[in-house]
Order: sequence, then structure tokens, then C-alpha cells
Amino acid sequence: MKKIIDMFTKKPLVFSLLAGFILLTSVGIYLRSQGPIVIRLGLYSGSSWDVPNSKDNRAIDLAIAKFEAAHPNVKVVYESGIPKDDYSAWLADSILLGEQTDLFMVPEDDFSLLASTGALQNLTPYLTKQTRSSYYPSALEAGNYQGNYYALPFECNPIMMCVNKDLLDKEGLSLPSQTWTLEDFYEICQAVTKDTDGDGVIDQYGSTDYDWQKALIAYGGDIYDQDKHQLTLATSQMREALSFISKLEALNNNYKVSSDDFDQGKVAFYPMTLAQYRTYKPYPYHVAKYSSFSWTCIQMPAEQPAYKATQVQTSLFAMSSQTSHPDLVWELMTILSQDEAIQQELVNKSQGMSVLKAVMTSQETQATLNLADMGVNSLTLETLNQVMSDSKVTPRFKHYKSILVDCDYLINQALDNKTVDT
Repeated sequence: MKKIIDMFTKKPLVFSLLAGFILLTSVGIYLRSQGPIVIRLGLYSGSSWDVPNSKDNRAIDLAIAKFEAAHPNVKVVYESGIPKDDYSAWLADSILLGEQTDLFMVPEDDFSLLASTGALQNLTPYLTKQTRSSYYPSALEAGNYQGNYYALPFECNPIMMCVNKDLLDKEGLSLPSQTWTLEDFYEICQAVTKDTDGDGVIDQYGSTDYDWQKALIAYGGDIYDQDKHQLTLATSQMREALSFISKLEALNNNYKVSSDDFDQGKVAFYPMTLAQYRTYKPYPYHVAKYSSFSWTCIQMPAEQPAYKATQVQTSLFAMSSQTSHPDLVWELMTILSQDEAIQQELVNKSQGMSVLKAVMTSQETQATLNLADMGVNSLTLETLNQVMSDSKVTPRFKHYKSILVDCDYLINQALDNKTVDT
């Protein structure tokens, strides 16, 4: 025993190496006994944008593989197969039961309620100034609630104005410029709305599905004041928006123009999401929709060019406030949201657009948009970047979803009954 003690006393390096070996061995045995760390991910099945898509999880699977390769002792499993229509109820139930996944997609309409109830981890401390600048501002702001960030954006889907080019050409009208206004919009609608076969019935129309919410944004208004935390329905912008919608609808002699009318080539303008454009522009889906006329998309009109008139939908990932592995979950979130290779895969395989400016200005993205079967009127990066630059996040507040449904019903009733003033 004395010899052993003397050896460690005289040779401290030997002792240190042996102690380190024992420590590492013990840690290895402990980790193996504990098994891999499991990160649970919650997803709904299908496209975020309600369009056909057989490759909806390609980018997510690639991100998981990249994360697991960097963390051999971590396994990501996801709750999948939940229909999108059932996902909100599933998510709410899992949170109430304390069984929420570590990371989950958040429906935009549910985001504010979940953030306000403490279900989501505050991500603001994780975000650096450089990280924030890599996103389109409206994409990042979709995860902001009352000054803090509770979700990261994954994919964007801006609403654009689809234009029947053949109809405009027939009437001797040019495609509107990227800075067109509501006045330009109305004048074109007025010019194309007519009876084309002489039977006394209007059978060609200016627009469909252009509603009060789009008009309100075009006038620079919102339904909610974030600073005062109150609804702002009785504003000059709202009155102007409703007056514009009334005037637009009056062109049609009270006929409710539908998307079916647009499909048949009878309508000049139809608001359409980027996901719809990317689904129905190329083969094979264009054979079922919009194949009988030439069409393209431009940005939405605004009352003034300086106003941001584009609504944008954003899919979000949020971290559970109850997760036991916040740093690991954050790393997986950043791969999904900030990794350019993953975001490029999303552009290539999905129908929306990346939340990163660098990806949306890449040559690979332009090549994807320039696929031969999209035709000569395919979108350019310049147009998409302009659309995103002119986009804004609709104010989110607690119970936003139910309040918006009520407002929409009452306002549409007032428009139908010509009782907007009251």
C-alpha cells in the first residue's frame, strides 16, 4: 500500500490521468445506462397551406438527420399523422394534460393564446441581432407577442394578386405595375366589368375574394392597437376600407362573384397565396385549374405606395416552456429555421417560401421558380422580395381567432345588408 501511495505522491501526472480515465469511464457507463435523450416533436400532417403536397416533411426530416448526426446520444421522434384540422385541439389537450412535446408547430391563429398562457418558452434571450437580421422582418415578427419572441418562423406564404392576363389583353389593358394603388385596382375592375354577349346580364367581372381585411391593410389600418391593447374598428381606415368594398361590389349588380368564375376566365383579379400559385401554375395541377387562360401574380394594391398591403401566412415552431432540454431544442429549432441548406430544401420541395432573405435571393431558388412547366409568366425573385418587403404581420392578441370570426361575420352582414354606417 505504501508503494502505491508513494507512486501517486511522486508521480501526480499518473494519478491525474488515472483519475480522469476513471471519471470518463464512469460517465460513459452512466450515459449508456440512461439511454439516448429523446426530443419529442409535434407536427400536423399535410401542407400548412391546404394545397396538395406529397413532400411536406422532406426538409424537416433532413433537419432531424443533421441534428442527430451532431448529437449521437439524442433521438428526435415526432408525433405525426394528426390532421391539420384536428391539430389545434390535439395541441390544447396535450398542454392541459402536461404531455406537450418539447417542440411543436403552432397554428398562427392559436399563437397569441398559447403565448399569453405561458405554454411557450420565451426565445428572446436566444436571439442575437445578427440572427434577427437574416430573416424577413414580417416572418420573424409572426412569432412576436407583446415584445417577446415565442416562436421561430419556418415557412412563409404571402398573398398576392392573381391576374388573368388574357382578359386584360382583350380589353386593351396593361398588367399593373408593382406600385399600383387601390384607385388603379378599381379603375381596371370598372373597365372590365360588363355584359359581353349583349343579353343584358353582366358576365365579366373585375375581382373576387377581395375582402374587407385586405382593403383595411391596403389603407394602412389594423383591427387592433398593440400599444393600447384594444380593438380599433371605428377608425377612418376601416370606414374607407368598407366604403371601397361596397363600391367594388356595386360594380357587379349584387352578384356574388366566386372563385369558380375566375377558374372559367371571367374575372380579372383574384387574391392567391404563393402556395396556390406554385401548386396550380405547373403541371400536373394546372390541367384542372386555370389552364384555359394566361395568368400571373403581382403584389397587392395599396392606397398609397408607402403602405404595406400584403398579408403573409407563416408557419411557426415553438418550444414548450416545460421542456427538460431547452438548449438542445433551441439547436434543433435553429437548424429548422436558420440553416440555409434546410431552408433551401424547403423552397425546392414545398410550395411556400423561405423565411431567410439569403435563400430567397439564391440562384437555386430562381432556378426552382423558373421551371419550364411554369411558363413564361413565372415569378421572379425581385417580385417575391418586393412582396415580402411590402408584407406586414396582422396584429395578434389573446382570443384573436374567435374575435376575428365574430368581426368578419358582423362586417360581412353589414356589407350585404348595406348597413355599414350603423
